[in-house]
Amino acid sequence: MQEEFSRILSLVDFSKTSFYASEEAALIASKFNSELHLLYVAPNSDHLKKNSNDTAQQINIQRLQDLKTALQGRYEITIKYHEAIGKVNEVVNKYSIDLTINLIVLAAKRETWFKEFFFESTAKKIIRCVDSEVLCIYEESNSNKLKKIVLPIGKFVPKRKIRLAYEFAKKFAANVHLISLNKNGNLNSEDTKVLMSSYQYLKDITNIPIECRTVPGDNLAQAAVHYAENIGADLILVNAGAESLFKGMVLQRWGGNIVNHSSIPVLSVHAINDKIKHTQYGA
Repeated sequence: MQEEFSRILSLVDFSKTSFYASEEAALIASKFNSELHLLYVAPNSDHLKKNSNDTAQQINIQRLQDLKTALQGRYEITIKYHEAIGKVNEVVNKYSIDLTINLIVLAAKRETWFKEFFFESTAKKIIRCVDSEVLCIYEESNSNKLKKIVLPIGKFVPKRKIRLAYEFAKKFAANVHLISLNKNGNLNSEDTKVLMSSYQYLKDITNIPIECRTVPGDNLAQAAVHYAENIGADLILVNAGAESLFKGMVLQRWGGNIVNHSSIPVLSVHAINDKIKHTQYGA
């Protein structure tokens, strides 16, 4: 696990939330002994600003240097910074490959259902195009605190997601909450059986405190957000596929994505080795 999180990339746009994200990335890097990379991506339109482009670039580089200095003053980690121009998701994907990034941390915001239906959020674009895990941090997120981790369990035992939750819980002395849907009060459902198998898998590799329960509802993403908000959770782990989608609210065949409707930090996990058929992205 330490090797998997050897390099972390934090996307910076100099907003208040992106500073939260960088702080969270630095904290995680300090726990996992990781190298942290700060990345600012200027829009393509900056190429048109012939006279002011050099000045703007100097200002951005200075701000990245200041952020690096501030974070290094609080965390004993190696930090490097980068400034690039282009489409954010394309640039992030390029850097994630070139730098062999294992975790991307970025600022996200809650979207209206109307806006999400017509426009794909930056967070969703990045999750869709990169192979590494992506952690979304929100303005409401409580940085520097990770004591309750919510792990929704779907149709199969998510071994990679469970191992990640275990590593975070171990590093931060956190509790893990395993939840699955309890439809129509049926405790003998397949979902409940998978929940118990997941609990046993986690129990076999750790002695950390574990909560295990079924929750009402017919959509796992919505149930996870509701449960996390009720218990004051600090992190939700979801596989980047069907279980990250809300049930359709505007059109019958369309549903929103959890990263656009959560106030709790969301870690999207690519469970490539768990079950291939469950790793397809929801469009």
